[in-house]
Amino acid sequence: GLPFLAATAALWLWHLPAAYDAALGHKAVYWAMQASLLASAFAFWRAAFSQPHGAGALWVFGAYVTMGMLGAILTLAPKALYATHALTTDVWGLSPLADQTLGGLIMWMPAGLAYAAWGAMLAGRAWRSMRQAA
Repeated sequence: GLPFLAATAALWLWHLPAAYDAALGHKAVYWAMQASLLASAFAFWRAAFSQPHGAGALWVFGAYVTMGMLGAILTLAPKALYATHALTTDVWGLSPLADQTLGGLIMWMPAGLAYAAWGAMLAGRAWRSMRQAA
């Protein structure tokens, strides 16, 4: 559905290097990024939890896959993709590539587990609903 597509597009578009660097370089672009990510995520989760017959579980599974793909790309990239991180990661004792790898791993693994848990909950809800209807 449209909320899934909007949330996926916002996530991927804002992680394009030019868009990401623009957001970190300009306050107005940064707040536009935050607003679009928040609004699209809110619409996605609201729609996912209101879908009948397991469709919400499929939406969450799709989001799990797309978030995992982006996380894997960031984790496995052979070089840092974001120029702005060359100026910000020393404070944490990380190179820009190590920071990107860590961010990708967080998107890939812990975030993936959260999506898997919510998807399983929605699938269980759909299963119980179908069993009661039968």
